[in-house]
Amino acid sequence: MKVVLVADDEEALLEVFASVVTGLGHTVLCAHAGDEALGLARAHQPDLIVSDHMMPGLTGVEFLRSVRKDLQLAATPFILVSAARPQGAHEANAYLAKPVSLKTFERVVQDGLRAARAGPERPGGMPLTQAPETGLNLARAEMMSWVAHEIKTPISSARLNLELMLRHLSGDTAEAQQRRARVALQQLDRMTTLVSSVLEASQLSEGRIQLQREPCELKAFLEGVARYWRDTRPEVELVLALPAEAVTVQVDPEKVRQILNNLVSNAVKYGGPSPWVALSLELSPGRAVISVTDRGPGIDASELPRIFDRFHRAEGSTGQGHGLGLYIASALARLHGGTLQVRSQRGEGASFTLSLPLNH
Repeated sequence: MKVVLVADDEEALLEVFASVVTGLGHTVLCAHAGDEALGLARAHQPDLIVSDHMMPGLTGVEFLRSVRKDLQLAATPFILVSAARPQGAHEANAYLAKPVSLKTFERVVQDGLRAARAGPERPGGMPLTQAPETGLNLARAEMMSWVAHEIKTPISSARLNLELMLRHLSGDTAEAQQRRARVALQQLDRMTTLVSSVLEASQLSEGRIQLQREPCELKAFLEGVARYWRDTRPEVELVLALPAEAVTVQVDPEKVRQILNNLVSNAVKYGGPSPWVALSLELSPGRAVISVTDRGPGIDASELPRIFDRFHRAEGSTGQGHGLGLYIASALARLHGGTLQVRSQRGEGASFTLSLPLNH
């Protein structure tokens, strides 16, 4: 049996985190503030620390840095939880973005306990901001973090409680309750997507996102994207067209994946009951060109000039979008030194083209 210290100033979330850890068979120490958590850590030498970031006393990152400076605690695995990724998050052993799913939380806790006393492995993360740290920028970042915390914390608590409830519901008599819980989870996920998109759009407009570039072989990468969509949406006919030669670019793979997932998601959303999507890779001088093409209803010519604008939603959309997905995708493409373009006519589908510079 291990000892896990959990720190969060939100009582409902602290309670559910503690319940999950107890259910895994471990002892839990609970703290409602960063300075209280540091005192408990020094007194009890836990095997693992799980901490929220925005807390009174000490923030999660300040708590983490105090732990790393303490000779008795320095090797303790530390999981940082936050609604918006704070400066210094890369110093933790693991970072979880709220709302946290039950399975993800359990997995990360178990991974942390397996690594207990083995010494921290803290990769040298890149700075999380590209903009000059003026007082105005810092004030905006602090405000957005506060908004994210106040919205995502109750969403996280509600989601974890619903997942725990679903786990313990069984039998035919529970079918209606299970259905209602799943609907509630879907609505919470919609709220989470909206909040995350608003935050990311704000960070992009202020230059507060820095890419984590690395060499990426696009053929294997696109095969992984296609495999994900075939596994998760088997009703979709996804055609993959790749060149014979390897194509390597210097990009942030997760951001490129985000762009492509947004484009494929839109193609699926507007593709009818049996969507058809083509994902292709071609080479042009100095560029790798990735296209996502569908056979959906297409886009009116009057909509095309505004398709990448913030909060723009095409006429006839289903009402489930928030008008930020294509804006974010286009901004991420530009951040890579690339472009995102669209060709479409009403009734003839649409083709979105992501162009990225090749390595030299």
